[in-house]
Amino acid sequence: MSPLLPSELLPGDTILYSPINILDWIIAIKTWSYAIHSEIYAGNGRSFASRPFIGIRDYPLQLDNIVAVRRPKAAWNFESAKTWFFAHAIGQKYDWKGILCFILAVKQGAHDRMFCSEFNTRFYNRGHFQPFDPNWDADKVAPSFFLITPAMETVWEKKM
Repeated sequence: MSPLLPSELLPGDTILYSPINILDWIIAIKTWSYAIHSEIYAGNGRSFASRPFIGIRDYPLQLDNIVAVRRPKAAWNFESAKTWFFAHAIGQKYDWKGILCFILAVKQGAHDRMFCSEFNTRFYNRGHFQPFDPNWDADKVAPSFFLITPAMETVWEKKM
């Protein structure tokens, strides 16, 4: 498949990234997956994400290390999720405790912080789309789950 072009993305697509640092490789080993970070495409060359050391923000789109783009199959309300993002999520810190708990398979992380896949799951839920079992808490969702959920379709994937 050819390199991903930003024009192929639609607002609400999940963008999945491959490992680039030691924390990423720990997540890759823990989840047995090359998809270790997830973001949501916001449109206009921007993404909504929770990034380590910075937190939840509206960021310029990163095109390096993308491994796949997945899109919800069902209709959902991107605008409702975006409203939640700007009213409640933006500015929260990265959930280091949550990612450590995830890696160690222990109790939940903080309630006022989110790591990437936790944020993506909550974003979709606020738009009335559930990519996973509604009984799962979002802080137990790995980025790789977005790669395999049947609720989404792959619209672009890097040849490995």
